[in-house]
Amino acid sequence: MHYRLYILLTGLFVTIYGCSGGESELEIEQAEVSEQLKEKFNSATELVYGNDTAVAGSEVIHYYQDKDFLPIWIRKDSLTSAGKEMINLISDSRDYGLLPEMYHHSLLLKMVDSSLLDAEMLLSNAFFLFTTHVAVGCVDPTSYQYVWKKDSLDFKLEDELERVRAGATVKEIIDEKQPKFWEYMQLQKGLSAFLDQYPLDTNHYKIPAFKEDSIKCYVAAKEALIGHDFLDSTESSDDSVFLEKLKVFQTYNGLMGDAVVGKWTGKALEKSNLDSFYQAAVSLEKWRWRKPFPNKYIRVNIPEFALYFVEDGKTRRKHRVVVGAYDTQTPEFSARMERMITNPFWSVPYSIASTEILYGARKDTAYFGKRGYKVFASDGSQVDPKTINWGGVKETNFTYRVRQDAGGGNSLGRIKFLFPNEHAVFIHDTPSKSLFGNDVRAYSHGCIRLHQPYELAKEILRSDESKLSPDSLEGVINRGIQRTIELNESFDVFIEYYTASGDSSANIKFHPDIYGRDEKYLNNTFKKFNPHL
Repeated sequence: MHYRLYILLTGLFVTIYGCSGGESELEIEQAEVSEQLKEKFNSATELVYGNDTAVAGSEVIHYYQDKDFLPIWIRKDSLTSAGKEMINLISDSRDYGLLPEMYHHSLLLKMVDSSLLDAEMLLSNAFFLFTTHVAVGCVDPTSYQYVWKKDSLDFKLEDELERVRAGATVKEIIDEKQPKFWEYMQLQKGLSAFLDQYPLDTNHYKIPAFKEDSIKCYVAAKEALIGHDFLDSTESSDDSVFLEKLKVFQTYNGLMGDAVVGKWTGKALEKSNLDSFYQAAVSLEKWRWRKPFPNKYIRVNIPEFALYFVEDGKTRRKHRVVVGAYDTQTPEFSARMERMITNPFWSVPYSIASTEILYGARKDTAYFGKRGYKVFASDGSQVDPKTINWGGVKETNFTYRVRQDAGGGNSLGRIKFLFPNEHAVFIHDTPSKSLFGNDVRAYSHGCIRLHQPYELAKEILRSDESKLSPDSLEGVINRGIQRTIELNESFDVFIEYYTASGDSSANIKFHPDIYGRDEKYLNNTFKKFNPHL
């Protein structure tokens, strides 16, 4: 009995001693690495490598000084599991719309082989930056310059790094810090899926116009699809396969999948997959800037030509819209929806009256009567347009005010939605319904024309618990009654510009950058981290 107890106690002692010995070896190794880090970096104030200074270098050094330079990412002769995970995350940073070289990826790989001490510090620098970038972005919205927005964080980077030391994975921290907008999450997943399927080629092509030479147009389109890896070269001789792959490409680019190489399909084929990636990168960046949405709002995404009415986190209505043409662009802004007006007049803006309408009046004396326009002098009195010598009127001395009567031919249609703003932009119905069938709908003078406006108005009335019931709205409109419907509670309207979006099935769509607004972000920020751009 005593012998058996002796054997058990002896075994337990050996087990405890063995475990303790293993931990001591690790502690000894950490202490050695800590001393080496301390010797190399304790007196440093920045992390400088050639002409490159690590953005978060001084903060990283302060962190290690406070922690006695205990390592997180490295052991004596290798990376820890956390270190390997961080390297892999940097390599895959494009999945988040970021770039490996934002985190010294090439230098890091060299240091892993030649100087693990430097790798330790660079990995912490990368962690500080990466975590900040996914949380609040990396671009100043005003200057469009690349910046480290550490002061915009609502958490401490040092605390997050301590979580890694305690065993948390880097990915769970990164994913936790990302925006929680469903639009952002769908776009990020969609981008990751796109990158898994298509290489980031830098190939650009010239697609001849179909009307000029249809054969050359489709030959060039086929070449571009092969270059972008949407079509395998071994399948290129099969026209049916080519056309199906062309439809897939069109869908990715927010266009109708009809296999017709029109103007905008041609433009999409001309750009590279890398160009498309940067559209997603800029869009993800913008989502990181924004504040949480209110409970109820309208959101118009200009390049998507779409309007969303959202309430309680659910999209109640989605509509097609027509936005401003390139020369009369729809601005980006936010305002408060306050009222709707049925059968509205159109007080023609001076910029239109003194140019387009003046031009029409010079060509046709009956121009005003045909279109339901009335002319008013500067004192407000109505003037018969036939009594005016329009040939002597110029844009510089145009002193008249023009108003279009309500009715089916009115340019604003039968209802408009008002959210007062400095741009005089509003949402309205239109008699030009056919334009909603086009893929790219940039035709207006800056205001937003709405498809199926009655349905949006009814949903707003329902939500607002208006005295005017949704079922009564069309009756008011059809009887030609002009009525101002004041909302009981105003709500937010956001007019925005995102050239990439995603859906719930992790499918990404790249929308045409119709106004070229993404360029300012690429030139001053992302371009410096990728020589191919």
